[in-house]
Amino acid sequence: MKKSWLTVLAVALVITLVALMAGCGGKQAQSDKGKAGDVKLKEEYKLTMNVTKETKWGQGAVKFAELAKEYTNGKVNIKVYPSAMLTGGDQMRQVEMVQNGSIDFMVNSTINIAPTIPEFDVWGLPFMFPDYKAVDAAMNSPAADKLFKALDKYNMVGLAWGENGFREVTNNKRPITSPDDMKGLKMRVVTPMYIDIMRALGANAVSMNWGEVFTSLQQGVIDGQENPIVGVIIPTKIYEVQKFITNWHYSYDALAVVVNKNTWNSFPPEIREQLKKAAVDAMKWQVAESRKGLGEGIEFLKSKGMTVTDLTPQQLAAFKQATKPVYDKYAQKVGPEIVKAFEEAVAKAAKN
Repeated sequence: MKKSWLTVLAVALVITLVALMAGCGGKQAQSDKGKAGDVKLKEEYKLTMNVTKETKWGQGAVKFAELAKEYTNGKVNIKVYPSAMLTGGDQMRQVEMVQNGSIDFMVNSTINIAPTIPEFDVWGLPFMFPDYKAVDAAMNSPAADKLFKALDKYNMVGLAWGENGFREVTNNKRPITSPDDMKGLKMRVVTPMYIDIMRALGANAVSMNWGEVFTSLQQGVIDGQENPIVGVIIPTKIYEVQKFITNWHYSYDALAVVVNKNTWNSFPPEIREQLKKAAVDAMKWQVAESRKGLGEGIEFLKSKGMTVTDLTPQQLAAFKQATKPVYDKYAQKVGPEIVKAFEEAVAKAAKN
């Protein structure tokens, strides 16, 4: 009888222990499920850019959105808003709205970022880059990483670099072969550094949002503008309202894929990794597309009646000398350490 009672007690203890273990396991499973459920993705993430989807820049943004959806298995849906639609056409407000989280992503020109984050002006310093080899050396070096680190204090995260391209000058008055040819021209520009460059060359700088440029050129409100050939001049049909173009590679315009830091931190690690890959792959594709049509682009502009001028090294030297004070001024604003890192990358490219 005593043995039977002990047996019953032992069985009861085993059942109790099993129940407790099952309960703990269930609670752990519920806890793990809760953690996974904490991540609530939005149905749509907004991406802004200030060009149309037809430009190489715009195509790169669309490609990023497509790859983001593909790589995350449909979990992250990014809608591309072109022509600065989300900022009422004001291309300079895009940075502010991504910074404060009103917009999630942007594929933006470094020109538009620089007024908020001065370090980004390093890309556009006059005659910093002699060719695309130098650009690639800088873009794939630790020098470029310093710029993305600068985004951190502005509540943003940089994902990848793209390309708008070398900015070439167009106008309706005359071929430009020397700084003297720039004197008196009313030239559309965007930011303070470009205003200073144009003034150093004797031109009258006019700050204007891109959406107003075509009509202003058509009506003679301005004489000229400066932009990349494949990235902007051809897709926006600037050749219809401009007679002359000079290839002077005076300033380079990079693109940056940027996301609001709070949005970024809301993604679990695996999705961050997928989005980073989507941005890098999209911009690699975008850069290749941007450069693919350069040679054909020049011939196309000629076929449309534009006079194309290529400068000799001596002619370029005169422009470089005239804009040296602007280079020095903005190098201080960018930060000597960053400028030195870029100059070293460019010098290294020249040796290889």
